[in-house]
Amino acid sequence: MKKISLVITSLFLLLLAGCSGGEGASSSSTESQSSGEASTEMDTVLVTEAFHSLLYLPLYVGNKEGIFKDNNINLSTIRSAGTGPTALASVLSGEAQFSVHGPEHVGFAQEKGGAAKAISAVANSAPVWVLANEDVEFDSPADLKGKKIVVHQAPGTSNTLLKRLLIDAGLDYEKDVSVMEVQSGSELGPVLAGEADIVVVYEPQVDQGVAQGLKIVYDFTEDYPEYAFSTFNASEKLISENPDLVKRFVLSMDQSLKLMHESPDIAVAVALEEFPELEEEVVTKAVNRMIESNVYPPDVTITNEAFDTAIDMQKFVGNIKTDMKFEDIVDPSFQPNE
Repeated sequence: MKKISLVITSLFLLLLAGCSGGEGASSSSTESQSSGEASTEMDTVLVTEAFHSLLYLPLYVGNKEGIFKDNNINLSTIRSAGTGPTALASVLSGEAQFSVHGPEHVGFAQEKGGAAKAISAVANSAPVWVLANEDVEFDSPADLKGKKIVVHQAPGTSNTLLKRLLIDAGLDYEKDVSVMEVQSGSELGPVLAGEADIVVVYEPQVDQGVAQGLKIVYDFTEDYPEYAFSTFNASEKLISENPDLVKRFVLSMDQSLKLMHESPDIAVAVALEEFPELEEEVVTKAVNRMIESNVYPPDVTITNEAFDTAIDMQKFVGNIKTDMKFEDIVDPSFQPNE
């Protein structure tokens, strides 16, 4: 009887160990790390995004093309949080495993006691373009003087980049141009209606505007080819307790980015499925433009230069008052070895 009791007790303890887990993901990865082996079980995760955007297409490609599942990750939900801080808050609470937004929000959270790290690139370079009506003459940023310009409300990145461009051209945002700040997504309207000369936009508004007769006069991706616009982020708790899951997630993103560069047609097909309200020609041109301009980087590397550019831009606009260091905010250890 004692032997039977011992067997039952052992089985019970094994069951308890198999059911325990951290931060909403299955525990198999944690156990495998202690034995030095990779996980062979499926982890179910939730990803929160600042907003649903074509900029985050690498995430959707990885999901739709089964890349996450190939790496034993079940991406149960991609949920739009509305803002970067809200998306990261879900990660810090343990509700979500990964979030996507600007890396500066990791720094802001750290200042308030939140422990998180940026682990993977997703949207790189400054994904903003300046468009103008066909009759507008534009040879350099100095030609913006006296123009009516439409841009997203501050503190949006497009607004920040416009301010930086004007200052570099010796122009004053308040005095030398007439700026109309609008809600994101509504920028094209005033220009197409003839109420403004210039508009500063992201994709897919860029190619929507081009399709309606506007011309591209300035490309910020050329000024800032290395710019950590958005990163994937995880809590330090998850990184500590389940590094194998984090490694497989970053590997999935790396494979997704590589697939997009190797087969842009696949990226376009996923984008059309994800954003059915957009015209096929607009999506095709927008996706290819962002691949070619490094908005969708070739791999998950967050470079020091890209990080510093993003933080410097936030300092310029006054969002950051203190130093934010790469080594404090970015954990590059999960980057796949080539």
